[in-house]
Amino acid sequence: METDGRASPEMTADLLDQPFDLGNLVALRATVAAHADAAGLPRRRVGELVLLVHELASNAVRHGGGKGRLRMWTDSVGLHSEVSDSGSGLPEHYLGTHSHPALDASGGRGIWLVRAMCDRVNWRTGPTGTVVTVSLELP
Repeated sequence: METDGRASPEMTADLLDQPFDLGNLVALRATVAAHADAAGLPRRRVGELVLLVHELASNAVRHGGGKGRLRMWTDSVGLHSEVSDSGSGLPEHYLGTHSHPALDASGGRGIWLVRAMCDRVNWRTGPTGTVVTVSLELP
């Protein structure tokens, strides 16, 4: 489900604000897992969040200028992870479809995966970069 604006109206606990690039994607996975676990996300969902953030971060590195920034915070709604880059934006045809990409498609699986696994997602994209916020509910 897509939303407008921030995933939630107020931040209550900043957990992480960290730049990343190709050299620290693996370390970023461990950092996400540790912060999600400390925030109280159930173990199964921690693994899902690590996968989601890694997919978004690796796409930022590959397609969004070689680097990006990850922010994580909690509020009364849940745990939010925002990945941003300074690339040229996502092609509209990737954002316009909600179905699983064809087996022979050259891309779009990451976007499908994000939509399928998170509770809420917000996409902002344009010629100066992309910001994706995924949200998972906390128990």
